[in-house]
Amino acid sequence: MANVAFTGNHSRTVTFHAVSQHLGATGVFWIMPGAEFRIKYLTDHGVKKADILDLSLAAPETDMNALSELEYFSDVSVSYIISSDRLLRRKSRDYAYGYLCAVYNAVKKFITVNQIDIIFSEATWAFELVTCAAARACGAEFLVPHTVRYPKDRFVFFRGIFQKDIVDTGRNASVTGMPFMPAGADVSRPELLSGRNVSGLFRHVFRCISEKYDDTSHTPFQLVRDRVGRFLNASLTGFGGFSGRPSGKYVYFPLHCQPEASVDVLGGFHADQLSLIRAVSKSMPCGTTLAVKEHPKGLGMRRPSFFREVGRLPNTVNISPFAGSAEIIKGAEAVVSVSGTACYEAALMGVGSVVFSDVFFAELSSVFRCHGYEDISDCLGSAMSAENDRQSMVRFLEKMSACSYGGSVEPYDIDNDVIKEENARAAAQAFMDVIDYSSSRPLAAAASISSR
Repeated sequence: MANVAFTGNHSRTVTFHAVSQHLGATGVFWIMPGAEFRIKYLTDHGVKKADILDLSLAAPETDMNALSELEYFSDVSVSYIISSDRLLRRKSRDYAYGYLCAVYNAVKKFITVNQIDIIFSEATWAFELVTCAAARACGAEFLVPHTVRYPKDRFVFFRGIFQKDIVDTGRNASVTGMPFMPAGADVSRPELLSGRNVSGLFRHVFRCISEKYDDTSHTPFQLVRDRVGRFLNASLTGFGGFSGRPSGKYVYFPLHCQPEASVDVLGGFHADQLSLIRAVSKSMPCGTTLAVKEHPKGLGMRRPSFFREVGRLPNTVNISPFAGSAEIIKGAEAVVSVSGTACYEAALMGVGSVVFSDVFFAELSSVFRCHGYEDISDCLGSAMSAENDRQSMVRFLEKMSACSYGGSVEPYDIDNDVIKEENARAAAQAFMDVIDYSSSRPLAAAASISSR
């Protein structure tokens, strides 16, 4: 039976722990960034301290050979890893280099000593991207369970940090009759300073002051500054004055929440959404408007100046974040996003789309992968003239249903039902299926640098 490890960050730790309780005889280990209360959650629920790697105990020390080896086994550069992490990029270069070295060496040793075959993880924080490289260096699998939204209420396992290579065990039964059209209702207006949010803020601040926190945790100053800043930004932007629906011919550009892995990690060189909007605006055909819509969960993440800059572009308009995205997609000539599922939804509605990242749904005929600003005009033209191939759509959804699993693997603070017995068992069965499948395949031996 394979030995597996989970990385823990924030409330995803709770989700993974619920799954781990139903993995049978599999040896289970934990790679934790170091926050005291998260590690305490595991030990309080029966996890042995010897089975937990606390990365906060690894002393940062820059070793250029280790960084070169890390970069060799990684999909992205060391600089990419640092710049994609919303907190590490605020630190000094020496600290960031030392931290990555410490994580890489500690995780490699932990994998080797405990003979870990598979690591299940998010791909959000720097320590997780580094863990992926360490796993490859040791010949272990690095798999990311992630909800795919369509088919509904199902998730898949991606290999590596990008959402392109889906694990297909060939054993999962197909699901029939699954709905895939998104709902068209408008979005309710969130309260940034609700009682729940304020109490949550105070809990975070108290933990940062009273307990050891890690490199995935904001300092008390950052927490307060970011929360107050979001409230002020949202209040001063004037979202109420934005158009409810675009008029005439338009291309739809739904913004990602940012910071967020879907744009900072997956988007890479296209993570600057304002620069991307400017480039798309320059590439638009005459008579077509670019409709930019803030993500309803991203209110206040951007300063009012962001939307003023968008509004100054000659063919661009800001759309209310509370308008239903589905209706906007249906009326669009095309949809453009870094990696957002709005482009997936567009393809399922027969609307062409352009993405700037390698995504699993890019094999749909109406989704076009753009690799650079110079290609936007051509990709837009292809997307705007794309034909609706319903048969290929159905085949794609059948394939997705066959390699996806029922249940939720969302963080506990997003979906409280993840720890319920029924969901935990269903999700764990999916993990066991993938573990058995991976165990039956010869593990990829870690190639030495000299032999590659």
